[in-house]
This record gives sequence, C-alpha cells and structure tokens, in this order.
Amino acid sequence: MKTVLLVDDNRDVLEVTAFMLEDAGYEVVAAHSSEQALQVASVRPDIGVVVTDLNLKQGMSGIEMGKAMHDEGLKCPMIVMSGDCEPPWEELQSWMRYLPKPFDRKTLLAAITEHA
Repeated sequence: MKTVLLVDDNRDVLEVTAFMLEDAGYEVVAAHSSEQALQVASVRPDIGVVVTDLNLKQGMSGIEMGKAMHDEGLKCPMIVMSGDCEPPWEELQSWMRYLPKPFDRKTLLAAITEHA
C-alpha cells in the first residue's frame, strides 16, 4: 500500500480528500501546515506521494514546501492542488503535477496513478 502525505489547511478539504484516498486503499498521513508536513516527511521515509494545497495560509506555499522536502531527501512525486485560475507553471518542478480544484475521486486517483 502506498502512503500519501496529504497537506491542506482547510479541514473540510483535508477530511474529504483523506476519505477518498483511504477508500481507495491508500494510507494517509494528514498535515494542516507546511511546517507540520515537513516534520512528518522527516520521519516517514515510506511516503510515496505528497498531495498538497498550493496556497497554505501559514509558512511556505505547497511548491516551496515540496522543494524543501526534496532538498531534505524525500524524492517522491507531488501533486499540487489549487482553485487558482492560473496555475504557477513556471514554479512547478518535473516531479510535480498540478491538479485543479474542485476535483472528484476519479480525477484525484488518476493523478496519483499517472504521476506516482
């Protein structure tokens, strides 16, 4: 089973997305901030994919957080979710994929399967 680190500061989005992933058989480790996610990533080498909101209210953006995790040695793919009209294409790394919000279960699982 693949472990997903899910990062979103919106509790409702976090819970619904975690449910979709767990229902599909993934182990989900949830974090409410980039700081909490970085702490989790430093002690969980089994993380297979990171799914994060782009616009986290505190600390780093999802992309900045992903780069920091990558620099610390977590070399897994990342899916960056956002409801923004214009994705920050120039900031995305080769191991990142953009997923526009809102999305359904099928789209989320396809993004993980195709990218991870």
